[in-house]
Amino acid sequence: MAKDLAANLDLNLLRVFVVLFQEKNTRRAAERLHVTQPAVSQSLKKLRHHFDDPLFVKVTGGLAASGYAERLYDVVAPNLEVLFSGLSYLDSFSPQEVTQSVRVALSPPAMMAISGSLILKFKELAPNAELSIVSWSGQTIEELSNGDTLIGIHYGDIAYPKNIHRHQIAMLTAGVAVRKGHPLLKEQKVFQQLADYPIASQIIPGWNDKKVVAAEVMGRYGMKLTVGFRAEESAALVDVISQTDMFMPITSLFPRHRYNDIAYPNVQVPDQDRDYPLYCYHHLRHRRSPIVEWLYQVIQQVVEEQISLNFDN
Repeated sequence: MAKDLAANLDLNLLRVFVVLFQEKNTRRAAERLHVTQPAVSQSLKKLRHHFDDPLFVKVTGGLAASGYAERLYDVVAPNLEVLFSGLSYLDSFSPQEVTQSVRVALSPPAMMAISGSLILKFKELAPNAELSIVSWSGQTIEELSNGDTLIGIHYGDIAYPKNIHRHQIAMLTAGVAVRKGHPLLKEQKVFQQLADYPIASQIIPGWNDKKVVAAEVMGRYGMKLTVGFRAEESAALVDVISQTDMFMPITSLFPRHRYNDIAYPNVQVPDQDRDYPLYCYHHLRHRRSPIVEWLYQVIQQVVEEQISLNFDN
């Protein structure tokens, strides 16, 4: 039975063979490979043993290839170049070359805050691709699993299966939005006073479908909230609080600069309930995907810019 020449063969040895064949000199080969000359000689010894052929013999001025080495080079050199070029391509990525459709799911607060900026940034960097943004729903985890959606953006404490991976994008800080002229704006510090007013609570699928998180938080401090209104649409909630004394729980991602009739009391949320991580979710098979890594960075940049914009205002 013929020997399997590919079995247990170190690809680095083939790289040494190709360079040695081209240079016909161990010193020059070592310089090109950035190794020592004894290391090249040791590799040649292993190659001779593996292929059971001398491969190169000493001649005046360097080395001469054997007939077997000539045939081996014709097989190895072009294929090795393709292989290493392909491996290098795995880590290379150019957004300008992306032509596929990309589907991203955003939770309602993220949809309200960054969808426009995200589309502008995406089209600037990847002009040949198509970005679709959908609202996070009860089917999003399944869509991430089956590949219909590439990336989803949501809070951290949601249920997700083992085949879904997540990275933290930002840490968001809790706050409150009310209409301008609201009585809460007269207070220097606000927390217990929130119990005096109804809450307008945003429904965020997968996170608070069947509960009001702010009510649970207040309940831990002995306060009871009245739920005045619930909706998934951000625009409906803003419209309601702009015309009533209801307050709306928000985070530092809320686009404050867009609403001239909305104000923000100085709410002192206890440390243990103040911060909420925002995550990027995707399937495990995309863990080292260049487009997913790039898109994560783009989303993170857009989120950070929105948060900074709030601080600037």
